[in-house]
Amino acid sequence: MPFVMGTVMTIEFDIRFGQELCDVFSAELGLVCSFMGEEGRIVASSLRERVGTTHVIAAKIMRGEMDEYGVSAEEAAKSTGMREGVNMGVDFEGARLINFGIAGPLATVRPLARIVRFCVTSLLRIRQEETTIVAAFARETGGIGKQMIEIAEDIDEVAGRVADQQVLLTDLQRGIRDLSGSNERIVEAVSDTLAGAQAASNEAAESQKRVRHSLGDIDQVVRMVTDGRGLLLDLQNAMGSVVNVANGIGQIARQTNLLALNATIESARAGEHGKGFAVVATEVKELSRKAGIASAEIRKTLEGLTTTAGRLVEQGDESATRASGLTRETTAIAGTIDHIRVSLADIAGQVEQVTGDATVIRDSSSEMIAEIDKAAAGLGAFEGRLNGARARLQDLLNAGERLVVLTAEAGIETPETPFVAQVRDKAREISSILEREVSEGRISPEVLFDEGYSPVVGSNPPQFQAGFADLTDRLFPSILEGVLESNPRIVFCAAVDRNGYLPTHNRKFSHPQGPDPVWNAAHCRNRRKFDDEVGLKAARSTNPFTVQSYRRDMGSGKMALMLDVSAPITVNGRHWGALRIGYV
Repeated sequence: MPFVMGTVMTIEFDIRFGQELCDVFSAELGLVCSFMGEEGRIVASSLRERVGTTHVIAAKIMRGEMDEYGVSAEEAAKSTGMREGVNMGVDFEGARLINFGIAGPLATVRPLARIVRFCVTSLLRIRQEETTIVAAFARETGGIGKQMIEIAEDIDEVAGRVADQQVLLTDLQRGIRDLSGSNERIVEAVSDTLAGAQAASNEAAESQKRVRHSLGDIDQVVRMVTDGRGLLLDLQNAMGSVVNVANGIGQIARQTNLLALNATIESARAGEHGKGFAVVATEVKELSRKAGIASAEIRKTLEGLTTTAGRLVEQGDESATRASGLTRETTAIAGTIDHIRVSLADIAGQVEQVTGDATVIRDSSSEMIAEIDKAAAGLGAFEGRLNGARARLQDLLNAGERLVVLTAEAGIETPETPFVAQVRDKAREISSILEREVSEGRISPEVLFDEGYSPVVGSNPPQFQAGFADLTDRLFPSILEGVLESNPRIVFCAAVDRNGYLPTHNRKFSHPQGPDPVWNAAHCRNRRKFDDEVGLKAARSTNPFTVQSYRRDMGSGKMALMLDVSAPITVNGRHWGALRIGYV
């Protein structure tokens, strides 16, 4: 028989305990006793065949018309329906809970009845205290559970960041090692460069010496070319003088030839006397002819020599010009080589400095690699401890959820009790509705249990269409919205099939999708699959109810601490899915 204590818990007489007590009285003392509830109906008795019958006196006692009624031996002897004994009301916290009746000598059974009353009330008080403790413990566990969820989520966040840091450290390790390897190669390359630069600097110094030596040779050549040009000019002038002499000889030869011609004419006039003179004239003429020929040959030869000398002079001028330019260029080359030598020496010094710096970097990189390796090892160990703590917290959460279930099954009022009762009641209602739809032929079992989910093209997050979605859109909203509006703590109420597919959601979560996937995740939750651990546990559990706690992703980067109670939905004995209520 129930006794309600305010709005906190219900105290109920334990009929099984009453029956056991009656059996003990019968077996040990040979006495007949019974417990009667409302309207005097017998709920436990030494005579089991009397269970369910009504006792008139007990009915009056339960209605409060009297507290106790004893039947003496005399009264029993006068009555055909009564036996000697006593009926006694058992009160608890000012309310009548049960009636105890026992037959036998009044002087014997009245004290026994009072002892039974005392034992029953004491046991009820103990149970009340136990119930209060369990309820308080359940409430505290619920609060601790929420804190554990928050801690677990914080650990998850920290673990995620640690994992990210582990990845970054791994990348950093790889990068540092690559950098160290590159630096080693740089040290080697710089060392080779330093040797090359020093060799090049030495070679440049030698080249500068050779160029300066060549510059002296070139200057000497220029002087020789200039001197040769002067000699050629002197030769050209001398040949000009010889040409003039040859021209004079030619002129003399022509005059001599003319004189020889005159002498020949005069010798002819002289006759015999001029024959000797004619011979002389002939010889002079011949000499004049040969002198003219020789003069012509000399002139011709000298003209050729003069022309050649002129060309030599021109070539000498050009050679002198080129030699002068070569001198300037060689001087410039010498200056450039000197500049190169200085630059190479400077480069060699800088490369040597770079070599020293690279060596320092290499040594520092080695030390840094050791430190990073140590940090990575420590971070890995910390990540392991975090994962262990997260696992232990999850075990605690699971234990807390089981405690909520056990307290609810035991009839102990907790903050979760109204939600458990509501989800079970509405799950049964949905089961009945779906069974009616099947029986009346509006949907076939094959379609109702169809698992061929068709993706909605372009949806983000992905949405799916199922053959029964239109039916749930027609049947479920009134139930879901009624639950949502029944308590301000309720955040959502939705039915899912055994795969976590949610065809129909509350209206506030059933907007058409837009271009922003973050907004869609928060406002477009119908036609979605919630096949995460919590979602599948709720969807696939066949227990009378399931209680879970978690943080729900509400979209837009918002996480809400949520308690989730669910109850199975069955259709003609076949598990379809579950009704879920999420509340804070």
